Amino acid sequence: MSDDKVLNLDELLAPIDEEMEFFISSFFGTSYPSVYRKELCWKPPTDVYETEKEFVVILELAQMKPEEVSITYQNGVLFVRGVRKAIPPSERRHYHKMEIHYGPFERKIAVPGDVDIDRLAACYKDGFLEIRLPKLQNPSMGSVEIKVD
Repeated sequence: MSDDKVLNLDELLAPIDEEMEFFISSFFGTSYPSVYRKELCWKPPTDVYETEKEFVVILELAQMKPEEVSITYQNGVLFVRGVRKAIPPSERRHYHKMEIHYGPFERKIAVPGDVDIDRLAACYKDGFLEIRLPKLQNPSMGSVEIKVD
C-alpha cells in the first residue's frame, strides 16, 4: 500500500454496516433505534439561517403531522422533538434498501441572538417544518458601572 492512501476504519466498515442494516431491517421490517445504532434518535435534515429581522429553522419531516412534533425554546436553545411512526405490522414490506428513518428524533439548535419569544411561529407544509424566531427589536443593552476594589 502506498503512503498517500491511508485507510479509514469507517470507510472499511461501511459495506459491512450497510449489510448489517439491511439484514436487521429485513428481519424486523423497519428501521429502529437499538443498541446496534450509534445514536438512539435520528436527526432530520435541518437548515438554519438568519435575516435582518429573524432566525429561521427548517426541518425536513416528511409523512409527519404537526401534532407529532413538539417545539420548545428555552434559554437560547430551540428544541424540536417528535416521533415518525413506523409502518404498521399489517403493512410490513421486504426492503431492499431503507434510508428513511422512523422512531424518535430530536434536534437542539443554539440560537445566536436575542429572540422575541412572544412572536415565535411555526408552520408545516409539504413535509417541511419552518420555525421563525423574530429577533428582539430593542434588546436591552443597558450598562452597569463596575467599581474596582
